[in-house]
Amino acid sequence: MSDVPSTMTAIVVPTPGGPEALTKVERPVPRPGHGEVLIKVAAAGLNGADLSQRRGRYEMPPGASDILGLEAAGTVVGVGEDVAQWKTGDQVCALLVGGGYADYVAAPAVQCLPVPRGVSLVEAAALPEVTITVWLNVFELAGLRPGEKLLVHGGASGIGSMAIQLARALGSKVYATAGSREKCARCEALGCNVTVDDMGVMFARRPGQRNDIPHLASGRPRPLGRKRQRETCLGD
Repeated sequence: MSDVPSTMTAIVVPTPGGPEALTKVERPVPRPGHGEVLIKVAAAGLNGADLSQRRGRYEMPPGASDILGLEAAGTVVGVGEDVAQWKTGDQVCALLVGGGYADYVAAPAVQCLPVPRGVSLVEAAALPEVTITVWLNVFELAGLRPGEKLLVHGGASGIGSMAIQLARALGSKVYATAGSREKCARCEALGCNVTVDDMGVMFARRPGQRNDIPHLASGRPRPLGRKRQRETCLGD
């Protein structure tokens, strides 16, 4: 880590407020601890939680950095003890507990993902939050299978658009609600089989389609923890 500077620029919010509350500060560059990698940040994702944190409405867990940023992408420039899956020079995107709005961030190695081929570092910075959320809920907990149906509320949202693409790649049928005809068209462009503009009349009937989207999306009952649900659904 001889080429890594001792200080870096970071963004914090000393007093909650609007965009003007974002404050540039100088901070020491973190050292990668046990099981961590140090990432030189190329880009950081912007999430609703970041906006809420800036307004003082999102409480971070004890010990979390006061630097904003819950996901980022960049190049590994340092590796902590017992990290075998990453090396200096690897390009990664990472899920963070704060710290992404900075020149450098230390991230748990297990919360890093390789940057997909053909995806830029700027684009990759927006992957961890939505990808992990969708994968955990739709594929690991709900166990969506090829040929099954997925109902996505808020299909044009970040999570919704990722859910549509991953489910279609699996070979599942996808139904989505969205807040305008334009948003519905976006969902269809991503591969959604059926869309419903849920503004105005809820689940309005379109020519040649039923207006019973819950019926269309219903699948076999399945356990979700201690509960069971009849549909595999994902909301925004």
